[in-house]
Amino acid sequence: MRWRLVPMAACTALALAVGCSDGSGVDGGELFATHCAGCHPKGGNTIRPEKTLARAHRESNGIRTARDVAAYIRNPGPGMPAFGEGMIPPADALKIGEYVVVSFP
Repeated sequence: MRWRLVPMAACTALALAVGCSDGSGVDGGELFATHCAGCHPKGGNTIRPEKTLARAHRESNGIRTARDVAAYIRNPGPGMPAFGEGMIPPADALKIGEYVVVSFP
């Protein structure tokens, strides 16, 4: 029975060492480059050019905060794929949201 505690203790130690986060440890800019920049270069929109990431366009769609951006990527409108938690963990979605809000005024 004691041998079963060793792997569990090792996993617990690893989780504490890297932090108890569901994020990747990558910053918002890198996450944006990986998941978003293909269709939103420099905050634009290659699919629907009228729907950029500029604050005025975001706010006209009720997207005002980083949390709003994170929620939107889960259930976007036409032309954009949904990014589930398996693709972008919640902490990373929030980092992308923070990056968008700060980077595209």
